[in-house]
Amino acid sequence: MGTKKSLLMLAAENLLLLAAAKRLYQWNRTVQIIPLGMFQSRPEDELNKGIKPEDDALHHYSGRFYWEWWYFDASFNDGSRCVLELQTPNLVNMFADECAMLFNVYLPDGRAYNNIVPFPGSMWKASTEACDVAIGENTIKGGYPEYHVSFKHENLACDLVFRNLLPGWTRGTGEVLFGDPEKKQVFGWVVAQPKASVTGTLTVDGEERKVSGTGYHDHNWGNGFLPAYVSHWVWGRLATDRVNMIFADVCTSKKCGKYKIPVIFLAIDDRIVLESANARFEVSEYRFDSQGFQMYPGRLEFNFSEREISGSFRILFKEELEMVNTLAEKIPGPLVKIMGKLLSAPAYYRFLADYEGTIKRGDEVLNLCGETHWEYMVLGLKKGEIPQGWRNIPHVALV
Repeated sequence: MGTKKSLLMLAAENLLLLAAAKRLYQWNRTVQIIPLGMFQSRPEDELNKGIKPEDDALHHYSGRFYWEWWYFDASFNDGSRCVLELQTPNLVNMFADECAMLFNVYLPDGRAYNNIVPFPGSMWKASTEACDVAIGENTIKGGYPEYHVSFKHENLACDLVFRNLLPGWTRGTGEVLFGDPEKKQVFGWVVAQPKASVTGTLTVDGEERKVSGTGYHDHNWGNGFLPAYVSHWVWGRLATDRVNMIFADVCTSKKCGKYKIPVIFLAIDDRIVLESANARFEVSEYRFDSQGFQMYPGRLEFNFSEREISGSFRILFKEELEMVNTLAEKIPGPLVKIMGKLLSAPAYYRFLADYEGTIKRGDEVLNLCGETHWEYMVLGLKKGEIPQGWRNIPHVALV
């Protein structure tokens, strides 16, 4: 009965979404949005079925704006952390025939190593059947319940095994469709490992250390010119012994109506209990970054409520861990400033932050606090522009 009911609700929701998309088109928007998949949370048993091997495999699309990456991060018991990624093309130089490896290491003594390493595009290899990705000897390979990541760059190396502590998850089909259905321009997201145990070795400056801790792995892809559809987004995770949460708020471009697409993923103990778009995000306390290039928020607040589960959180900026000025990689400094003021000042940020909040599930109340990472990605905002006027996507009001 639960499955039948959820399928009927999915059909009804998609009819409402198509109607909303039609209205956007009638309002002379040059691009409409059609989210594919469900927007009310599926029953708990369905949430915990996991994903198929091909969901975490290559999703190649034709076209010059195709992109894809496989992302991992880990926090170790000794206080060190790492961020690992293979991507095609090199996202800071998309029009070159390059792919890239992201290899960041943060040590408890304060040393930080941030690397985006380009490689010739001919070195890229990836399977369409399962997660099997390589740039030369830098490899990501596996599937539920175990992935193996082996990277090496200059003074850094890692050989790590990520083992699922929760099943893989994706929202509906995993893709959001932008523009006309005939063009099928998509943004895809699969979380293959919402939470994983991590063991192996991490080498820095010739010193190899055995490490263990917890980690995360997801996978994104798309084939449209992303700034045409997406203005900016926030994304992050919260993890405690009992709770694992992923939160995101993707804000579409002006051409797409300046809508928010919120997502909340919540697992308690060893079960996924909620996926929800019934969330509200607010960002504030903007400040300029360490290079004076773009502004980012120092305060993020969000709340959500669906079925018998609700939550409210506040996240406060603590430290700017990483900043990537994507224009500066390709364009002379003076021109970057002009483009940033007139057109857009795209940038990527990773922050260290303190958080506190509450989750209620039935009669149970969980009060949480701690330290976490979150990201802010800017694609379509001018230098110093503080986002204003974005609103929740129509399905939140319609459902």
